[in-house]
Amino acid sequence: MPRSPVAVLGGTFDRLHVGHAALLATALAVGHTVAVGLTTAAYLRAHPKPDGGRIQAYAVRRRALARWLRRHAPAARWRIVPLENRFGRSIEDGIDVLVVSADTAGGGAAVNRERRRLGRPRIPVVVVPLVLADDLLPVSSRRIRAGTIDRNGRRRSPLAVGLAAAPSDRAAAVRGVRDVFPSARIRAVPLPPGRSARARAVRAAERARRGHDLGVAVVRAGAGRWWFAERSAAVALSPRPGTGALRAGVARRLRPGRAAGKGF
Repeated sequence: MPRSPVAVLGGTFDRLHVGHAALLATALAVGHTVAVGLTTAAYLRAHPKPDGGRIQAYAVRRRALARWLRRHAPAARWRIVPLENRFGRSIEDGIDVLVVSADTAGGGAAVNRERRRLGRPRIPVVVVPLVLADDLLPVSSRRIRAGTIDRNGRRRSPLAVGLAAAPSDRAAAVRGVRDVFPSARIRAVPLPPGRSARARAVRAAERARRGHDLGVAVVRAGAGRWWFAERSAAVALSPRPGTGALRAGVARRLRPGRAAGKGF
């Protein structure tokens, strides 16, 4: 979408992570200037979060947020303001676009309802998809506080991966998985029968994920061509075609949709 004069977003930004980075980068892309509302201690007391006692202090969160913003945009393009209520600056005049994550999209609708109640015009809401961790669950501050993942979405404990591939492809596929998840526990799962490589990959990934954190399937579709599918108990990624070296192709397709971008 074209860049608007003023974009706003808000959040707690505890243990700044790649999901936050996606949100902030989108705001900088859609707004000439960006106002970031940062929840205060008083707000968090009034709106408790899971494991809230471990949320970083406001000053710590603000420093990390300012450090990220300084690395990615001139200081004139952004500012951080305390967020002490549900709506913050989003219901004020002079705001042109609101940026929210997929799990807070309902808050964007609530902002426009409140703006309508106040007699102010509706503003566009840009919804940013969630960044997925190694286990295809969203990267979140709650999971980082719990020690399940790090700020880049990497699992702290080894992943259990069910891998469905033809015997002739299995060694290359295993190496591709290990290129992304070096400590993964990988178990081979037989490929199901069928004529369509794409459909077989979908069924194989579903079968492979049973009893595992991830199910990964690689099915040959002809000379140098194959289909790749991946799923967890919560998320099934769309099957994707591939050509060329199998090991490199598996590794490339395991990483997109996860913790991409600059590290923390």
